[in-house]
Amino acid sequence: MAGHALGVWPATDTVTDAYGGGVDMVRAATLNIWGRGSAWRRRLPLVRAELVRLAPDVVGLQEVWRRGARCQAERIADGLGYHVTYAAARSARHRAAQGNALLSRAPVARYEVVPLPTPGVEPRSVLCAEVGSLTVFVTHLTWEWEHSRIRQHQVRCLAELVAGQAGRDVVLLADLNAAPDTDELRWLADRMDDAWGWAGHGPGHTYTPANRHARKAREPARRIDYVFTAGLRAKHAELAFTTPRHTARGPLWPSDHFGVVCDLTSRAHPPSDTAATPTA
Repeated sequence: MAGHALGVWPATDTVTDAYGGGVDMVRAATLNIWGRGSAWRRRLPLVRAELVRLAPDVVGLQEVWRRGARCQAERIADGLGYHVTYAAARSARHRAAQGNALLSRAPVARYEVVPLPTPGVEPRSVLCAEVGSLTVFVTHLTWEWEHSRIRQHQVRCLAELVAGQAGRDVVLLADLNAAPDTDELRWLADRMDDAWGWAGHGPGHTYTPANRHARKAREPARRIDYVFTAGLRAKHAELAFTTPRHTARGPLWPSDHFGVVCDLTSRAHPPSDTAATPTA
């Protein structure tokens, strides 16, 4: 499940100033970075190298830790030309926090953090940011298998937020912790466009035993990380952050998740033939 080699990713007309005058083309990526999971310091260069290779305009990150002035998103973005916006979803002892982050080429005009319904489970939130003519949402839903009903409430909250963005292009970058055939994802896909469904190929599993870091969870391969859009259409979608570094201890992946990257175009610009109809 290796990603494209450097230089094979389709060329785009992505330009940062497009954010301010209606989107022509924008490249969006999402990745659950696995927080402070195994070998974070050794995984960090792999995450950064993939960002350099792909050069996305907006990046949603989940499971991002911050303690005081130290923030994983800041370390990932250091020197790469991104503005960093961080939003804690929950706090831990000693003032540490875990949450979501947005990396954006263009500055964020304003943002807010909206709590999601989490009855009886750990807090979750969505980061809502205005970046030029785009509104970008970054979130990470409740993970437990048996909590589909909670996730259904959470996606309804997301849909209400999206509905409040009338006239603006919307991108949702998320670890939704649910496969496309679940009730919560079917409901959301009826209201927003799943970029992989329009422009991806194959099952697109982002949490899979093919990744050694995910194998310990003993879960089946699933697609649980997504780029959803409203007002934009996916032209191309691909798995990202899929290439391990081979070490004496075995393969080292950037995260226990694979990410997703896609090129999005305004509905005023006809999509490619490969994106003409959604896939199953």
